[in-house]
Amino acid sequence: MHLSIITINYNGSVDTINLLNSLADQTDKDFQIIVVDNASVEEDFSALGGSAPGGNNILLIRNEKNLGFSGGNNIGIKKALENGSNWVVLINNDTVVESSFIGALKAKLGGLEGIVGIPLAEDGYTAYYGLIEWLKPTLRHGYNPLYSEYLRRNRSYYSIGAAMAIHENVFDEIGLLDEKYFLYFEDADFSLRAGRASVPINFIDEPKVQHKEVSKTNRKLGNPLLLRYHYRNALYFNQKNGPWYIKILVWPWSFWIIKKQIFKIIFFYRRDESLAILSGVFDFYKNKMGKIV
Repeated sequence: MHLSIITINYNGSVDTINLLNSLADQTDKDFQIIVVDNASVEEDFSALGGSAPGGNNILLIRNEKNLGFSGGNNIGIKKALENGSNWVVLINNDTVVESSFIGALKAKLGGLEGIVGIPLAEDGYTAYYGLIEWLKPTLRHGYNPLYSEYLRRNRSYYSIGAAMAIHENVFDEIGLLDEKYFLYFEDADFSLRAGRASVPINFIDEPKVQHKEVSKTNRKLGNPLLLRYHYRNALYFNQKNGPWYIKILVWPWSFWIIKKQIFKIIFFYRRDESLAILSGVFDFYKNKMGKIV
C-alpha cells in the first residue's frame, strides 16, 4: 500500500511542525508526507522549511497564492497520485497522531475502498462523522460510532475533511474537491458526490487523530469573515446538492436571512456580523465564489 499524508499550512508553521514531529515518530515509516503551503508569509514558510523534521518522505510545496482548503489539498492530491499513491489522507495541520497511527490506519484501509472517515478527538469527545443538514449555515459533527452498513452508506453522514482517507479510484469517479468553496462545506460536498456515484463511504473507530479545540483557521479568519464564508457556502451547498424542494427553498431561506440581518442592523445588534452575513448572501447571488478578497 502506497499512502500519502497531505496537510495544508497557512501561517501555522508551529502547528504544522508539531504534526510532522508526530508523523516522524511512526513505527511504520513507509509513507509519504506532502505539505502544501498556501502562500504563508516568508517568516512562517522559512520556519517550516528550517524546523520541520527532515527525511526523504516529506515533500514541501509552496503555492504562490492562498488556494484555501479545497485548492491546497487538490494540489497535494495531484502530486500524490503522480507519485503512485493508492490512498491519500487529508489531515489538518493543527492535529497530532500517536506513533502507531500509520500502521493502524493501513490495517483498517486494507479491507476498505472509497472514502474512509478517520475519528477526531476534540473538545473531550470523538467526532466520527459530519451530519448533512439542509438550510443550515453550519454542519455539526456526530459523536457516536456508526457500525451498521446501512448507516455507513446513509447520505445523511459525511467524512470530515480534517481527517479522511480517499482511495485513488475515487478521483477517477468524481474528480477533486470543489474549489468554489475555498473553506467550509467542501468535505460534505465531496461525500455527497461520492454517495451519488455509488462510492462507498465508511467510518472507522480507530486510529484517532488528536485535534485542537479551536481551529487556527477560524481564529485567523475572525468572526465576521468566518460568517461570510459559512453563509455563502451554505447557500451554494444547498442549491447544488439539495433535493428539488431544498433547491426551491434556498431562495426564501436567503430572503429570510437578509430580512433578519437588516432587522439586527437597524437595532445595532452585532452589526459587523450582520454585515458579513449579508455580504455572504450577496456573494452567492453574484456567484462570487473562491477566496473572499
